[in-house]
Amino acid sequence: MEAIENLLEWAKAGGVEMNGIAPKPLPGRGIGFVATRRLEVGEAILVVPSALLRTISNTRKPILRKLKGTSVHGILAASLCLEKDPAFEVWRAVFPTKEDITRSMPFYWPKELQDLLPEAGKVVLKQQQTKTAKDWKRVSAAYPEIEEADYLYNWHLVNSRTFYHVTPKTEKLHKDDHMVLQPVADLFNHDPNRGCSVAFDANDYTITTKHTHEPGDEVFIQYGNHSNDMLLAEYGFILPSGLNRWDETTLDAYLCPRFSATEKAKLEEAGFWAGYKLDSDTPVCYRTQVALRALLLEDRQWKQVVSGTRGEDRDREAADKELLAVLRIYEKDIRGTLKKLDALKVGEDGAREALRSRWLQIKELVVSGIAGIEHER
Repeated sequence: MEAIENLLEWAKAGGVEMNGIAPKPLPGRGIGFVATRRLEVGEAILVVPSALLRTISNTRKPILRKLKGTSVHGILAASLCLEKDPAFEVWRAVFPTKEDITRSMPFYWPKELQDLLPEAGKVVLKQQQTKTAKDWKRVSAAYPEIEEADYLYNWHLVNSRTFYHVTPKTEKLHKDDHMVLQPVADLFNHDPNRGCSVAFDANDYTITTKHTHEPGDEVFIQYGNHSNDMLLAEYGFILPSGLNRWDETTLDAYLCPRFSATEKAKLEEAGFWAGYKLDSDTPVCYRTQVALRALLLEDRQWKQVVSGTRGEDRDREAADKELLAVLRIYEKDIRGTLKKLDALKVGEDGAREALRSRWLQIKELVVSGIAGIEHER
């Protein structure tokens, strides 16, 4: 706790205001914030002055010149590698360690485990690999003294600890570049249901309660409307089943190959190609319903579906039959994936267990979807 106490002392001297909360080590979740008294809705519990934010705007000019054209993400990561100010070590001391990052992030897992990520997780991983390669190419050319392992570690720190932030100077940048690091606030853990609200202006970044909290309750923010696949790939953790209302699994790998080139073109033109999801609330989303009917109906009838003039019930039985076939194949493949995973001995035990837990959650979604459709038939 000494590192945290040092950070809070430094932050207070810099104008950070904490109200009714305190950081605390939490089993399995690192450090988080808990309420020190009853908190009511609408209380500003943390205010961080803009002067303490680490941004593209206050990055040292020589770094910006040498890394012109690099993403904000890449520049912030490089600036962490190059930071020599002793005062910054107070903040750095509470960052996750390299071991924490490499053990939890799929980016660092053996390829055998990466290959068993759910499809949505693979997409995120591929994006990370592309972004890091592009950023590292620029950074390594400008600063050959930076080691790749150090850069990747700091890149993932930025990836998992930044907050959305935009100013008149940065609003024209790509939305992915609207990010800042901020001290103390980066200790909050994620909850999709009970997170606080965040807001910023030219002076401060403020976190405000949206729910009441009793003394000792953990106080959360919401990182975004993320499925567990996204949380695993980006942050290195998943939420327990039933706690993530945004959880879902993609059906693209099973539905997309069923369409002919003509049907694909038709779906693309209408804006219904890919992005087919299954979640715990709806056995089949509207997007999937429309796509399934492209397999079953004549072109004139399908256009009526798209325009909303053909009722869902007219084709429900045939569409449900098609989707059931897809889900049963998916469920069978999940069983096979779990067998492959259980046979592997590579990587950390925690990585294999996280991956196994995720596939069991997806199996639960698929089995529930099958049951929901069969119940309606």
